Amino acid sequence: MEVFEKRINMNRNKFIMQKLKVILLAVIMLGGLGAMAQAPDPMQAPELKEDFKKDELVSFVKASSKVEALQMGAQESMANAVKDEGLTVKKFNEMAQAKEKSEDGLQNESAEDQKMFNNAIEKIMNIQDEIGGNIQAAITEEGIDIQTFEQIMYAYQNSEKVKGELDGVLLELQQEQGAQPQQ
Repeated sequence: MEVFEKRINMNRNKFIMQKLKVILLAVIMLGGLGAMAQAPDPMQAPELKEDFKKDELVSFVKASSKVEALQMGAQESMANAVKDEGLTVKKFNEMAQAKEKSEDGLQNESAEDQKMFNNAIEKIMNIQDEIGGNIQAAITEEGIDIQTFEQIMYAYQNSEKVKGELDGVLLELQQEQGAQPQQ
């Protein structure tokens, strides 16, 4: 029986670590919160800080979870905005890539498709504006400022020490949640 319990705990720990990685990947995919707060100098790499307080790491993990949920909702809203305009997500992405490559990238598209694309872009930009404010609010509600959140994110990506500390914090939080009676 003891071997079985150890195996369950190992699988649970593996799941928890994967969840943290998914949460952090979702936050990274947001495109960086620095652009929302202030545009950093692209020539200057941020300084790697590794000495975070435990309460900052706890706040970071909790905020990251909220950010992930907001992003998932925003992705769904963006996909719906594209579909509402009469385009498939695949077609929209193809058109976006063509536009990114060249200013004239959409000239091969029909006027109707171009109009649908432009309307979808406008809706997506509105969603992004709204979600940016919601994400900032979710982070600060957890008692962490945007700059510290970004520093921890950068450290997670570049420091095994911070990565290990965050993994430990997530594990503790998961164990606390598992110990609480379900309502």
